[in-house]
Amino acid sequence: MKTMTATLAAALLVGAAAAPLAVADNSLPGDILVDMRMRYENVAQDGKLGADAITLRTRLGWKSPEWNGFTFLGEVENVTAVDGDDDYNSGFNGLSQYAGIKDGEFTELNRLQVAFSPFENVTVTLGRQYLQFDDGQFVASAGHRQDKNSHDAIRIGWSHGAFDASYVYHDRINRGPGDNSDWQSDSHLFHAGYEINDTLDVSGFAYFIDITSAGGRDRSNTTLGARLAGERSYGDLGVEYAVMYAHQTDYASATIDFNLAYFASDLAFSYGGAELALGYDVIEGNGSTGFANPLGKNHDFLGWADVFSGGGRQGTVDGVEDFNVMLSWSREWEAGFVRGLSTGVRRHEFEAERTGADLGSEWDAFVELDLPQGLSLALETADYDGPGVAPAPADVSRTWVVLSYRR
Repeated sequence: MKTMTATLAAALLVGAAAAPLAVADNSLPGDILVDMRMRYENVAQDGKLGADAITLRTRLGWKSPEWNGFTFLGEVENVTAVDGDDDYNSGFNGLSQYAGIKDGEFTELNRLQVAFSPFENVTVTLGRQYLQFDDGQFVASAGHRQDKNSHDAIRIGWSHGAFDASYVYHDRINRGPGDNSDWQSDSHLFHAGYEINDTLDVSGFAYFIDITSAGGRDRSNTTLGARLAGERSYGDLGVEYAVMYAHQTDYASATIDFNLAYFASDLAFSYGGAELALGYDVIEGNGSTGFANPLGKNHDFLGWADVFSGGGRQGTVDGVEDFNVMLSWSREWEAGFVRGLSTGVRRHEFEAERTGADLGSEWDAFVELDLPQGLSLALETADYDGPGVAPAPADVSRTWVVLSYRR
């Protein structure tokens, strides 16, 4: 196993390379985009060899100034295994005896899009782009792995006062790592939102997702649903709340039948820099297949160990119920080497939705420092402890040390 000292030494190379970029002269019009992340990841998983990876993710791009209503954005992305890929399973290096860390080496076109406004309050975005609706559960550009997902799509957005609506024709999801996991799509995404007042927003969606690539056809689905979210203040006490319900059935290229439901609720209380958050999610399974989310996020839900998400599905074939509690604290400073500090811990309790079987528990924790010149340093950990019987996954512990730079 690589030592933490060696890891941090390697990670600090990012700071040495990135800091001068913060003061580089912008000779081009528009915005130069730089996003770098050096990450050490260690994984211990029952039944697999321990895995270690040090990877550097670099994104370089440019966004043009607006010209007659048009803007252009282009961005390339590279991931390099700083210490080689001999000590982890990237999914493509043939080292299946190791635990998985899906950060293989690649260079690709991450975004290439043009946006224009043909009419007042209407924006059309064409090309390879980021997408997200609501909290990203069903449609998002997932970015936990070093290769951030992007979408080949046409998006038409319209807004008027408190109302907004979007239609997306979706042609391809660029999954990671590299181009080896991409899925072709023939999908239609509809989303609308309305701000009822200062304390409540409502949104509704209809996603007709057809994954035509062989490896993803059975993730094809129709998902219909709605979400309520808002926040209120009572003196120094803040309250945030959200509830979402969705119903999903098989669609188009799917070769299996499923009829499943999804429910999520969140309630958070904040005072000063402290926050207490409660969550309860119910994701159905029918005994042979779980809930599909081929265009959505995974890592943000059901625990950071990612034992219940991946491959375009969430939960188990028997579904999953997740009750979780998080306590966090953050503070900012106007001067000094450390400009901000945030830390937190979350506890998950899992059980199968269909059978009520115990699916184990998980602890997640993090500490993050905001530093000058666009730098940040974070330590994150996830520890899943299962009952050791199917359909529960194998026990997994993951640790990350992350140094990031963005401008």
